[in-house]
Amino acid sequence: MKEITSRQWFLLIGAILLILLAPLFLKTVQIRILNEVIYFSLFAVSFNLLFGYAGLLSCGHAAYFGIGAYTTAILLKRLVGMPVPLAILTSGIAAAVGGVIIGFFCVRRKASYFVLLTMAFNQLVWALAWKWRSMTGGDDGIGGFVPKSMSLGIVTLDLSNGGMVYCLSAVIVMFFLFLIWHLLKTPFGNTIRAIKVNEDRPEFLGYNVNFSKLLLFTMAAFFAGIAGSLYALFQDFVATSSIDLAMATQVIMMAILGGTGSFLGPVLGAGIFVYFTDWISHLTDRWEFILGALFIILVLYFHRGAIGLIPKKLKSIFVSAKNQ
Repeated sequence: MKEITSRQWFLLIGAILLILLAPLFLKTVQIRILNEVIYFSLFAVSFNLLFGYAGLLSCGHAAYFGIGAYTTAILLKRLVGMPVPLAILTSGIAAAVGGVIIGFFCVRRKASYFVLLTMAFNQLVWALAWKWRSMTGGDDGIGGFVPKSMSLGIVTLDLSNGGMVYCLSAVIVMFFLFLIWHLLKTPFGNTIRAIKVNEDRPEFLGYNVNFSKLLLFTMAAFFAGIAGSLYALFQDFVATSSIDLAMATQVIMMAILGGTGSFLGPVLGAGIFVYFTDWISHLTDRWEFILGALFIILVLYFHRGAIGLIPKKLKSIFVSAKNQ
């Protein structure tokens, strides 16, 4: 895997500073949209861990996003005074536990059986959220659980301030994106790539393929749970829409729109999806038809996604952790 050059590090640091300083020069509405891009980016990258790097097409990845969102909502609603960072971490762990349980049954299946099984488990989790009204609120959802402030020792963040929530989300997401990027540079990352190319070969070499896939499945669930937790904090409301098949389809679209062949391609896809849907929904009520047509065109004619349209000189920072 190619190392990032000093020039690329310089560009990356500049991009990070630009992201963190965005509230100083953007309007409130623009900050809200950018915040959606932030947590959906982590969600899309977590999906790409499975699909882009291991070749596992999960049609039920929204289950872990929803588990993370509901865990945050329930903890902050019922345990008044619980630290927000602890709630976020617990939400990721809860999603990871769900990933272990569901992944145990799924990773032993291949091709269409894996796809259908992940979809079935997603619907099972959705049904639990729908029916367990005493805990999840059912179709009414849970709202009004985000505290007004969050203490970080010497600093107290005002969570009623959209800019503060945005900065918190941005820092957390960038930390976990770096963690994922580093993970893919380890021998485990190479094992996952080998499994995608030929599952029998690493097994012949002595690797436990099912355990490796289960471990990756669990990690992807954890990161999706963190994204779901940030979604809950941003919206201050969680309903079954965070866990349904529409959400599971959206994350697939984000990853493919941006390009599953690169590490930051899904981040670009999340940005395109959020901004395009916001823009086109203001123009027509039939925006979903237009989005679907765009998705079909990209799949048919732009196999590398939107990132394939970026000039080579600019593309290097996106493909530094390229899936090979």
